[in-house]
Amino acid sequence: MAVFETAPDKDNLRHRTLVVFGKKDGKFVFDFSNDKLIACSLCSQFHDDQFYPDGVKITPGHIHIDQSDAGEKPSETELDFVRKDNGWHVTKATRRTVVSGYGADTTTKLPLPASGLAKDMDAKWTFPVFYNAVLFNRRNGKFMFMHKEPTPDSIWVDAKGDCNKEDCDVLVRQKDGCISLVRDSRGRPFAAGTPNPKDEKAALAKAMVACSAAGGTMCKEANTDCSTGIF
Repeated sequence: MAVFETAPDKDNLRHRTLVVFGKKDGKFVFDFSNDKLIACSLCSQFHDDQFYPDGVKITPGHIHIDQSDAGEKPSETELDFVRKDNGWHVTKATRRTVVSGYGADTTTKLPLPASGLAKDMDAKWTFPVFYNAVLFNRRNGKFMFMHKEPTPDSIWVDAKGDCNKEDCDVLVRQKDGCISLVRDSRGRPFAAGTPNPKDEKAALAKAMVACSAAGGTMCKEANTDCSTGIF
């Protein structure tokens, strides 16, 4: 068995293809491949990697694949295949999802392909998208950092009475990464973001540049925060 990985795409996702080989006449030959069985590199709610080689167990006529995230109570996907005369059949396909890695958990059975064969199985992996934003209230000068929003506009629901579209501006909105807010001597807000969740200095530097470029003086950091997935 081998797992081949693609180059990162625009979202820094790497996708995988599982290839299974069998022994025939003393040689290893291709058996089947599937690009929907192994999790993508950011497929968990934490945007971490759920695939570890140690989670694969192979014995004659049987393959077990266990993929889990980094939660305190890990979400897990388990797949079992057995070898029959006409190919590898799926005998188990379940996904246990734990909200935020410690909350409520549910276990569901993944739909099996009509053929029952592993080569046709779709493990239904998805890349969960979350948005982060900085809101600034023009009426009272307060700001809010919003995280893990499922849609760009859901911030208004979670902000509730603290911010609304009439009084507040979205200074920056992005997915994973760092966002920074800077204010000048007059209290004007300037915000910027970077996609690298490990580079808060870059986000702050961009916000400081925006402040200076607008003629701001005594530009000072108000807050900088980084987020990946639901973290």
